[in-house]
Amino acid sequence: MTHINKLLSAATIPLTLIFTAQNVTAQTNENTFEAVFFEQYVPRNALDMIAQIPGFQLQGADNRRGLGQGGANILVNGERLTGKTDVGSQLNRIVAENVVRIEIKDGASLDIPGLSGQVANIVTASKGRTGTWSWAPQFRERQEASLTHAHLTISGETRNLTYSAEIRNEINRNGDWGPETLTAADGTLFEIRDERGRYNFEGPGATLDLNWKPKADHVANLNLEYNKLNAAQRVLSNRRAITDRGQDLNTVFTGGENEWNAKIGADYEFPVGPGKLKAIGYYRFERSPTRSAFSVFDLDGEQLSGSIFDRLADEAETIARSEYSWSPEEGRDWTLGVEGAFNYLDIQSDLQSFQDGAYIDFELDGASSRVEERRAEATLTHSRELSAKWNVQLSAGVEYSKLEQTGGLSRDFVRPKGFLLATYKPEENTSLRFRIEREVDQLSFFDFISSVDVVDNIDRTGNVNLVPSQRWILSAEYDKDFGQGFTININPYFNQISDLVDRIPIGDDGDAVGNIDSAIRYGIDFNTSIKGDRWGWKGTQFDLDVEWRNSRVEDPVTFEKRQLSRDKKTFWHARMRHDIPNTDWAYGGGVREYADYKGFRLFTTDNPTLERPITYAFLEHKDILGIKIRAELTNLIDSREEFTREVFTDRRDRGVLDFTEFQSRTFGPILDIEFSGSF
Repeated sequence: MTHINKLLSAATIPLTLIFTAQNVTAQTNENTFEAVFFEQYVPRNALDMIAQIPGFQLQGADNRRGLGQGGANILVNGERLTGKTDVGSQLNRIVAENVVRIEIKDGASLDIPGLSGQVANIVTASKGRTGTWSWAPQFRERQEASLTHAHLTISGETRNLTYSAEIRNEINRNGDWGPETLTAADGTLFEIRDERGRYNFEGPGATLDLNWKPKADHVANLNLEYNKLNAAQRVLSNRRAITDRGQDLNTVFTGGENEWNAKIGADYEFPVGPGKLKAIGYYRFERSPTRSAFSVFDLDGEQLSGSIFDRLADEAETIARSEYSWSPEEGRDWTLGVEGAFNYLDIQSDLQSFQDGAYIDFELDGASSRVEERRAEATLTHSRELSAKWNVQLSAGVEYSKLEQTGGLSRDFVRPKGFLLATYKPEENTSLRFRIEREVDQLSFFDFISSVDVVDNIDRTGNVNLVPSQRWILSAEYDKDFGQGFTININPYFNQISDLVDRIPIGDDGDAVGNIDSAIRYGIDFNTSIKGDRWGWKGTQFDLDVEWRNSRVEDPVTFEKRQLSRDKKTFWHARMRHDIPNTDWAYGGGVREYADYKGFRLFTTDNPTLERPITYAFLEHKDILGIKIRAELTNLIDSREEFTREVFTDRRDRGVLDFTEFQSRTFGPILDIEFSGSF
């Protein structure tokens, strides 16, 4: 069955239920979840609670351009989260014991620019010093056990100062193994490779959040964060020739990173004149030394060739923003926002090549450089309640940016931006949302600077002429709550993209990340949550997420129409949970699958896929001597990750298929056990 058929089949069940449930009367306060609602799940923090709200989809904002407007679809006591820290990490630091209720609101009805769709407002009240802890070991086939994954949080209040802190260590020991085959265009198998990969990660960190209310209507926040990141990977390949075209070799790839980063975010809000002024500051610095090495040996262990690519990257982001908001009358709000930012990336790189028994330095043009961006924007946003059923929010603004790179290159850009959001509520628990937005995307400065893929011996040429892409976004959303935990959400969308960032030819035989004049992307997202209580299945909940996407762009090599390179094609995730009534036991599981469109380069195409869906099951006991224990087993039916790469004799517009690489790697079952508690 094709992916599209699977999607249609998966969507049929909830859509059928919609028509059989039209006469169900929604309960009052259906959009407010009191603390008692979550007691059956024994949550440790606000993240655990958000995960149990039927139909709600958590959205982050840590990768957005600047601080901007809107942000994550989470509020705490009616206020936006500060800075650009991962929203899940912030929710993890809100102890469940301090949550009074969670209110699901419509973003367009709030006086917060840019928020749309469902927004969760977490209402908290400090109950003295509280804390949570968790320890989550993981066990995988052929891998060393991960035994030091742990979190510890503590929260409290001292007079008008509220604080929360977390220390953590996150760790992964991943790996895969399996065959890779090389097949000529005529179907002849000429080489078989036996490959084994290990990918290890460890990330200790600490965070401190402070909230200070010196007097009425004055609120200050301070967020401090420090993280270390140690990553290492190793891939061994034993190659055996089947015909004269193949090779008998052993290869070793190793890669590693030893990064540290620090973030500080602060804001202060206070009344001024008829409104309130909020001043926001944010600074992030990251230092990332990395090394990748690839070595080739004969079967006797003598090294034949190799290369080592070292890179030291320093990057920083500094943002200052102010927002002045006022409400001339009930249901009408204005916000004026002004933001300035300075970002940079400074890279020093070295390439060494193995020749005549030793490594020697090899010159690589454009691999050591510094890129800077200075940016300023101003926006004016108006929110208005047109009637009891209609809310609209309109924003208009302009952005100025200046890009500079080592060598004197300097470019200036002025771009309009803004949006129109509208929500129509024909009845209490039904919402129709419409969105039109002009958005400027964030560039990756790494694309400006050259690097090397040591495995495939490909120079990744930097592009000093790269500009950020811009998009017109049109979307609609249908959101319905039938009551008793039955919700659906349907979101079709369309993007018109200009200056698309993709790979383009450079010269006759080089390629780099560059801009393509125009492209389109469109798709639909669907999700539903169904609680079984209405049908006598007390304690059960079923969730289904389905995403489908398509796109069109003119290939810059062949000039033929195709999808965006490596863009999402389909994704679906079905899951269930059963909290057994009158017990501390729960169990459940799920199945998920994804598919992407092909990736395109000058001489190759590639396509990563899953051989079959990934399945998992869990068992949970909520109170063993005050400890919650959850065991989850993933990859029950032994899914494999597959990768196909087509290599052409010349550029794709001139050459023909030379050979195909097909890689199939299994990663075995994964057992996660989490112990958690509160104090």
